[in-house]
Amino acid sequence: MSRHPIPSMSQKPLLKAASEWSEALRYQLGAQATLAQQLEHDCQQAVGKKQISKWFDTLEQQNEQVSPHAPLTTLGATLRLLRQRVFYTLMVRDIAGQAGFDEVTLAMSALADFALEKAYLAVSHSLTQRFGYPIDPDTQRPQELIIVTMGKLGGYELNVSSDIDLIFLYGREGKTNGRRAISNHEFFAKTVQQLLAILSETTAYGKVFRTDLRLRPDADAGPLACSLAALEHYLINQGHDWERYAWIKSRPLVFKAFTDSAPQAHLAELQALRTPFVYRKYFDFDALASLRHLRERIRHEWQKRASSQHNIDTQNHIKLGDGGIREIEFVVQLNQLVRGGRNPSTQKTNLLAALSAQRQADLIEASLATALEQAYRFLRRTEHFLQYRNDEQTHLLPNNSAQTQQLAKAMGYTLEAFNEQLAKHRQNVQGAFQEAFRIAGLGHNEALPKPSSPSTELDKETFNAIDATSPVGKRLVQLQQSPRIRRLPTVSQNRLTALLPALLEAAAQTDNPEQTCLRLLNLTETIAPRSAYLALLSEYPDVLARLTQLFSASQWAAQYLTQYPLLLDSLIEWQPLMQPIQLSEQAQQLHTELDACRLANGKPDIERQMNFMRDFQRQISFQLLVQDIAGKLSVEKLADELSALADLLLEETLYRVIPLIHSETIKTPAFAILAYGKLGGKELGYASDLDLVFVYDDPNPDAPQYYTRLGQRMVSWLTTLTSSGRLYEVDLRLRPDGDAGVLAVSFDGLSRYQLTHAKPWEHQALTRARFAAGDKRIGLRFERLRRRILLLPRNRQALKYAICTMRDKIRAGHPNNSQLFDIKHDIAGMVDIEFITQYLVLLHAAEHPQLLGNLGNIALLNLAAQAELIPMSLAKAVAASYRDYRRLQHRLRLDGAEKARIDPQLAAKQRHYAQQLWNTVFHR
Repeated sequence: MSRHPIPSMSQKPLLKAASEWSEALRYQLGAQATLAQQLEHDCQQAVGKKQISKWFDTLEQQNEQVSPHAPLTTLGATLRLLRQRVFYTLMVRDIAGQAGFDEVTLAMSALADFALEKAYLAVSHSLTQRFGYPIDPDTQRPQELIIVTMGKLGGYELNVSSDIDLIFLYGREGKTNGRRAISNHEFFAKTVQQLLAILSETTAYGKVFRTDLRLRPDADAGPLACSLAALEHYLINQGHDWERYAWIKSRPLVFKAFTDSAPQAHLAELQALRTPFVYRKYFDFDALASLRHLRERIRHEWQKRASSQHNIDTQNHIKLGDGGIREIEFVVQLNQLVRGGRNPSTQKTNLLAALSAQRQADLIEASLATALEQAYRFLRRTEHFLQYRNDEQTHLLPNNSAQTQQLAKAMGYTLEAFNEQLAKHRQNVQGAFQEAFRIAGLGHNEALPKPSSPSTELDKETFNAIDATSPVGKRLVQLQQSPRIRRLPTVSQNRLTALLPALLEAAAQTDNPEQTCLRLLNLTETIAPRSAYLALLSEYPDVLARLTQLFSASQWAAQYLTQYPLLLDSLIEWQPLMQPIQLSEQAQQLHTELDACRLANGKPDIERQMNFMRDFQRQISFQLLVQDIAGKLSVEKLADELSALADLLLEETLYRVIPLIHSETIKTPAFAILAYGKLGGKELGYASDLDLVFVYDDPNPDAPQYYTRLGQRMVSWLTTLTSSGRLYEVDLRLRPDGDAGVLAVSFDGLSRYQLTHAKPWEHQALTRARFAAGDKRIGLRFERLRRRILLLPRNRQALKYAICTMRDKIRAGHPNNSQLFDIKHDIAGMVDIEFITQYLVLLHAAEHPQLLGNLGNIALLNLAAQAELIPMSLAKAVAASYRDYRRLQHRLRLDGAEKARIDPQLAAKQRHYAQQLWNTVFHR
């Protein structure tokens, strides 16, 4: 190739730095007399989609005049010239410091998308003239080709000399509707062949993009384009873990070549295949071995290649070498693969967007995320400058200091500063890569234990060591004979065989080995069909130890984990579980994650949102449970946290359901959720129902119907049994007129009812009522109404009679025929203390307004004593008794007791004080 003279740069200062570094630019400036002037003009503004389209239109008009009768050939030439214009403009702007990394990668990605669109539309038009449209037999409408961009193009982060990774799909098998009808498969194969020729064949103008189809099903052995049914079959039966990793960065493109096509349905179908394949709700611990192998393959890939090339060492390659780009990609994408199913907001194709989402979701330390982002930008910019030099896909740093100094100068560094930055970033990346599995929350990076030898029977020695007539022995036999166990594949049988001895040994170390072992065996039978859980317990001994500790401490915890095994992987990292929960931050993250649950058409994926909220509630509750069992939470603190969690979820539910209820006249709903009972008093337990009342304040004539539908949707969202269970059970009987009343009551209607029709027990309920979620203005009005009701004058004898009558009625509804003391319902139990407090509030709040606060029974008893309504010494004793009752009740619930009943002697002191205060207040 002959060299052309280089024009003087004195008149073109913008091009000077670029031409000093890039041999490719120097050659083009010598070959094209007008290029320097064009670049000076083009570089005055950022390169983006609009600019690319404008340049294409200009070039297309010029080329059509030269070759009007060969449209595909003309298109190929136009796209190649367009690529050159984009490439050299970006180069000059980048080297001159006018274009940042984002502009370069987004512009190159936009160019690729644009080229794919133009090529596809042209080829489709040409083929349909010969064969007709490819018809979807289900809808009888034309169907489009789905172009799935992968890798850097999938993430909108293409480099300046990159090839593009593509997968071609179509919806349904069938045939075209032309006179020369062919199968849809053949039609789309021809489409792909011609499209690739336009983009990839080398002509006098070079290439548009090199294309790589090796990520398609069956790689080079697979068809150029396959149907969605074929893709589904492949992913289910043959999909590898490295393909899950690759599909993280998949981004489908559909361009409408046919007027009557409806591609959204096929895009939604593709998303329904892709999402569960890549992002597992239950992390697949069976995949860890292959992912660790992938990490080692990344680590050794370049060393092997470099060893065959004598003049190259691993530090020269900024993509595959130690601390290179590929290692950053692995850290971020492993975290996505592990946590993306639980955190939809991290399901990003763009690496930096995914990294930012992981930082927002607290899945990666902020300092590490910042270090990785800085390293990625530096290394990718270096990659671009290496490729600017000769317009070739290279990732090799210069092998001599003179060229390295030129590179550093072009990038705006001295040689020393460049080397210092390079070393710092590579060191940070290498450290993160080595700790990739710890960063992803999977513990240390040690090699996996070797699998046990094949066996289809449980370890016989396990049974020999256990008395077959003991409860554990009988349970082991039942386990072995269970149809669920017998149907297990060999790999799961092997894992179970390996796990059982460790499980029995762990249980033996506890204070209650038999109970603990039985609980562990129940869990094991439940999770056995999911070999990933068996792998988790086998490969993470610390998880088994922590699990055994929880199961030994609490029957309720054992039942909870057995019901929701999704929580098991929370035990991998113990320290985060023990950290205080920041619910305000969690609320913001929950909101972000729910926003990310979208269908292919952009609408909310309601089922995923409902499941995500349920999983979120389980996760927070489990974290509280672990801290509770560890003795880090008082009963009051636990109840506060569980109540705040419920408030958060009610607020988020309301936000999600409002858009689902359409109204022509009500644009801004005025709706509030009032909490009564345990939630109202902030005394919620792990499995408590929510006592709620729905209130609106809206004069619109459509309001009753609208807010009733809104209330119904609220109840449905909260109580529907999905694959993740229910969010909460809801009780609405405390609304005006109970079950006979309207589901959502107007605020004026609530006020009238409370002032004129409410019974004394309904005013009792108001002492433990509060605004929980929704319109805060209604919340303030309700608090004023509540205070007004509680301040009403009351006849002492009438109130006393009403309170005692209701107490007798409730006690009769909870008979206790045992010799044990029912902590809640028996005489001198918790309900008696609560009724005493409510009586004092209703009778004396008018002269002692400090009693109006919804402060809980313990605080209110103290305030009543300060007001000299009851003896201070007795108030303190009963408050302590109530605290003891709550603690005992909570402990019994954790132990799995259905009813909180104990030996009467264990609560003799508490019962004495409670009975004494009852007699004092009610003069009995």
